[in-house]
Amino acid sequence: MRQLAIFVVLAGVATSAFAPAIGAAESTAAPEQISDVQIVTSGAGEGKPTDLGDLVGRFHPALVHFPIAWLVGLAIIDFFGLVRRREEWQRAGIFVLAGTVLSLLPTAATGLLRAAHLPMDAAMHALLVTHRTLNFVVAGLILAAFALRLWRRNSLRGGWRIAYLGLVVAACGAVLLAADFGGRMVYGPDYLPW
Repeated sequence: MRQLAIFVVLAGVATSAFAPAIGAAESTAAPEQISDVQIVTSGAGEGKPTDLGDLVGRFHPALVHFPIAWLVGLAIIDFFGLVRRREEWQRAGIFVLAGTVLSLLPTAATGLLRAAHLPMDAAMHALLVTHRTLNFVVAGLILAAFALRLWRRNSLRGGWRIAYLGLVVAACGAVLLAADFGGRMVYGPDYLPW
């Protein structure tokens, strides 16, 4: 109890010691010293959703992390299962692959809905087209890997193993590029230095 009382007293002293300095700093700035004021208004596409498609499309940023996480997890699990030949990891890989495929569906749907409701100039449109195209490539690679794994009945040996792992690694690379273009759409084309 004594420690709590000491803490409260010290917090009060610290607050009162800095309060006059903060107040003085705020009162010394004259209105004529403020420059470069920009009035920001809500743009088209911001604010309340205009229809059901716009509302559902706004869930894309929340969903986009799931297929990326599933895909990276799949690459790690498949490395241990297929490259290191661990049977239990191979069995787990098919379930993670199914999760990856299932997570792509709502993410792609919401992304397409969101794109239809975004105001954009030519530069933003170019980023969007590249982002969308790369994500279609990711979906195609993952569906091909899923089909290969089902067709081979989860028994990937020799060249089939290499082909399957190539599809998964290519999908990982493509999803990272797609994420970069998506980030440029949100944070600006010069967000990263490349």
